[in-house]
Amino acid sequence: MGILFRLILMTDFNPQVVENYLANHEEILEWVTQHDNLFTRRVEGTKRAHRANPGGPTSKFSSIFNDDMPQEFKDMVLKTIPDDRKWLSQIVINKYEPGDYLVKHTDAAGGYYKFKLIWLTDGTPHFCWYDADDNQHLIQEKKGAMFKMDIGLCHAVTEIGPNEPAKYSLCLIYR
Repeated sequence: MGILFRLILMTDFNPQVVENYLANHEEILEWVTQHDNLFTRRVEGTKRAHRANPGGPTSKFSSIFNDDMPQEFKDMVLKTIPDDRKWLSQIVINKYEPGDYLVKHTDAAGGYYKFKLIWLTDGTPHFCWYDADDNQHLIQEKKGAMFKMDIGLCHAVTEIGPNEPAKYSLCLIYR
């Protein structure tokens, strides 16, 4: 049985939005927007380019990676999150500006066992997930809400429109 087929069989297709997961999202967003210089562009031809698979399409967005964050900021991120830090290995902030998007992918290929996505902004929905029949489901992003999903769940961020404000999200990665 192929890996993708096994992944589909094992994937939990019942993701949930957990509202009010992060109480200090405004404080975090303010810090992030004041430190825009820490973002790394993740586009074709860069070291940090994001692809669903080798040779596949490349996403277009920016990230602040764990190693580029001062400890004070990491402490700020974690101060209101429910205690689930034992295996937390990375904190990443993603920014999607007009024209940016995240290609359809799963997080299972990333070598970690749990991934939490927390929205720092809301507005027009762009985050989507795909069910077992490959149907797209757009989710209304909510500030401070966490999207609880299986790492085998296919998901993407659709292209941000030309007149839309930037979208920001926080990713917690557990190895």
